[in-house]
Amino acid sequence: MKLCESIQDLGVDGLTASDIASALGYKNIKTNTFSARLSAARQFGLLALTNEGYGLTSLARDILHPIDAAELPRFYRQALVCPPLYAELVERLGGKKVPEATILGNVLYHSHHIIASAKQSAAEAFLESARFAGALGADMVFRPEGSPVSAPKPVVEVSTARAAVVPEAPAPRRPRSGDVRVDLRLWDADEGKTIRMRAPQTISPASFERFLQTFRLLVRIEEFREEDGTPADPANV
Repeated sequence: MKLCESIQDLGVDGLTASDIASALGYKNIKTNTFSARLSAARQFGLLALTNEGYGLTSLARDILHPIDAAELPRFYRQALVCPPLYAELVERLGGKKVPEATILGNVLYHSHHIIASAKQSAAEAFLESARFAGALGADMVFRPEGSPVSAPKPVVEVSTARAAVVPEAPAPRRPRSGDVRVDLRLWDADEGKTIRMRAPQTISPASFERFLQTFRLLVRIEEFREEDGTPADPANV
């Protein structure tokens, strides 16, 4: 919600991503922190893309300007079920006791195609978001309509980027003919690091966009101060 608050306070509601990024102090819209926040806000139903730019949704406005503060948990639960992965978990876990993060991570890996390196963080993010929205109480029963048990005070934003991990297509067990391998050695401040991946030689534009969204959500781009090359303080997500 911090991104939505900033968009409202700066008067950039409905403007392009470039205009919003500039108003927030980002030098370009491809900065990972900004793109992740923008993607998360869209997935939680707080921002909508129009022909002119990105605008606050009615749900975001309800949260920012509630007539009755007691209604906020209900609005948070509406946002909780917007991401496709979370909508699937609502159907799977609604009314049931949710397993601990380690087991839930394995469920995400086997049944929802979350990659092994991201399953734990995805599970933890879902549990945190569910608690924040009041859908998961101390008894660990997931109640999308609201938990009768008092929810703990929120310590994370519902728009956290981790919570918006997009399920990927399952990786093949064995390399297939026609696959390509990439071993990209990085440079500059990342010298010594390598990106390794295997991918089909051809994919659709939709699959490519899904890959980019997932990469931006899982890999944080660290910005450095120009004057001394030291890491800059991360922006609030």
